[in-house]
Amino acid sequence: MNYHAEYLEARQTLELSARTASKFIAQLGAVAPILIFPSAHLGRRPGFQATVLDQKYWFAKLYELVSYEELQYSLRTQYPGFSLHFMKVFYGMYYDALQGIRVSSLWKTHFNGPPAKGIEPIQPDSMEAVQHSVRTGAIAHIQGDMPIALAASYKTWAANPKPAFQDLREDFIDKSQGAFRAAQARFYIEVNDKIFSPLRPEVGQYTAAIYQELRDIQPSLPVMFRWRRNAWQVAADSLKS
Repeated sequence: MNYHAEYLEARQTLELSARTASKFIAQLGAVAPILIFPSAHLGRRPGFQATVLDQKYWFAKLYELVSYEELQYSLRTQYPGFSLHFMKVFYGMYYDALQGIRVSSLWKTHFNGPPAKGIEPIQPDSMEAVQHSVRTGAIAHIQGDMPIALAASYKTWAANPKPAFQDLREDFIDKSQGAFRAAQARFYIEVNDKIFSPLRPEVGQYTAAIYQELRDIQPSLPVMFRWRRNAWQVAADSLKS
């Protein structure tokens, strides 16, 4: 089955996701962590440090990492055209919300950022900002957008012959899990770098994973996979009606 057009769509989506995430950071020359923590230079490059300007960066960057991994995994599925086409449709819903088009109440919660504690606002390079951005972004996109995006992707997918929607479930649900695990591992390194952790990247990655488990920070990957399965069923039911 030819999926050249869908592959080009997915590549363009990945490039858009990278440009979108980059809008929320800037090179501001933050070198203070190296002065405060002498060991912080281990595994880090001296000089300018990319600084997070907006808490929306965290979900946008995670989305970029997921998009990269999804593109790779899609090429190894039975029906790559659908997975690749879905990337464009699904990201388009997030991008439209980010531009102020069709902004649901779930997206408003995400874009508004974490509530302030007292008179002090939550800094965008804090763990509170990371947790709020990822949690609310995942809720808005998976629980809110995904059922609609799945049904729309199937209807607009130009495959001929087109397999039944349920024939695509194994690709979308089961085979995609490795891509999300890889993206999460890369995201832990990104967090370690941008919150000015004194730890080396691999140590920060490990401690971030342990921290999420101990604090029961959601959505964990098992919870997210359950949301995806629920979204699939909602989409399947809508396509029957």
